[in-house]
Amino acid sequence: MSLLDRIMALTTAIEARVADADWAGATDLDLERRELLRDLFAAQPDVARDGSSRAILEQLRARTDTTSAALHETRRALSAAARQLQAAPGVVRAYERNADGAPWRVAETAGE
Repeated sequence: MSLLDRIMALTTAIEARVADADWAGATDLDLERRELLRDLFAAQPDVARDGSSRAILEQLRARTDTTSAALHETRRALSAAARQLQAAPGVVRAYERNADGAPWRVAETAGE
């Protein structure tokens, strides 16, 4: 298996880990992939100029960009959820202060 083949196989595995929300696993594989990319360009500095290798590297970049966009969207959603959770205790306390027996008053009114 060539370095490019191993790099693309790792890319597929990273995408699977991201889809499963296995962030630590995706990070470990990405570190391994980065090392292989360093090795590839150290051993073959002109690899990006070769037609077939260039096409594979362009595909790698496109897939990495797609995965990165998905990660950023997930981070945005998680940040929004975290902000809601942080605000939740204050919202509950405010409801309790303002309600001051409100459910019972509604029930009493409904029974009249």
